[in-house]
Amino acid sequence: MDIKRMRHAIALADELSFARAADKLSLSQPALSRSIQTLEEEFGMPLFDRDNRNVALTTVGSMFIEQARRLVYQARGLERDMKLMRNSDVGTVAFGAGPLPTAAFLPGLLSAIRREKPGLHLAISSNNWRYLLLHLRAEEIEFFVADTRDIAPETSITVTPLCRQFGPFICRPGHPLLARADRQPSDLLAYGFASLMMPRATHAIFRQLLGLPMHEALPLVVECDNVRLLSTLAAEDDVILLATEASVMQEIREGRLVPLHFDNLPPLYAEIGIVQLYGRTLSPAASLVLERLRTIAAGAPSTSMFVDGQYQPLAG
Repeated sequence: MDIKRMRHAIALADELSFARAADKLSLSQPALSRSIQTLEEEFGMPLFDRDNRNVALTTVGSMFIEQARRLVYQARGLERDMKLMRNSDVGTVAFGAGPLPTAAFLPGLLSAIRREKPGLHLAISSNNWRYLLLHLRAEEIEFFVADTRDIAPETSITVTPLCRQFGPFICRPGHPLLARADRQPSDLLAYGFASLMMPRATHAIFRQLLGLPMHEALPLVVECDNVRLLSTLAAEDDVILLATEASVMQEIREGRLVPLHFDNLPPLYAEIGIVQLYGRTLSPAASLVLERLRTIAAGAPSTSMFVDGQYQPLAG
């Protein structure tokens, strides 16, 4: 059953004239006549009685037109909805964000999407990469962004580098170490660390920087996947926050936290990537969200974007 022929039959039922209906549809009368005839042959019953001067609906035709109006109305609604989805004006985008992107990118991303596409519904899972990968495999989210250093390569997913976020030592403005010009990384050990769940390779890097034996654990006071909770603790305590500057930039701008720099320290960073199922095409709305996410990330402080196969130098 062809929706276009239904529309032709509805126009003829409204006008009860092939000439007027053809004019209304911008068709020739022979083309309209063939369309109605094809529809009647498909059903095996006449829908219209016609002679040289008059056109009238048959009993079957009246029943058909009543149903056809509903179907054509629904088809118009579907066409409209699909156009809106194609333009990312409506629909739902389900995606995930790890703790660092949640803190650094999501506030700006949500504001941008709300301004540009207020009819778009965002369903966001904010959690660690292990949780997000399970939900990606279950096809409950289209993609996620997170620190990808612990995600093992596999054929079912694609990991695309997005950026590096630099840090990582943050403390409160009145911290005793800020007054010491000769401070060394090993001085941090006395205060302990508040940290996100740290990638395995990062433990070894920090032990080396802090002069700890490889068998000795880092003095982690608190570990959790909530940057806001960790930053609140660091703002009120002498514990050292291990986070990127971009993830706590609001607290830094408000003077509640400050970066704690050391001379001759190698750059320390998180590797933020985009993870999606291999070979799966993102919805237009999800692609739009990712485009805006890249824009937000490119404007974040202490962030190096991955462009044309390499990480760009930090501004300044």
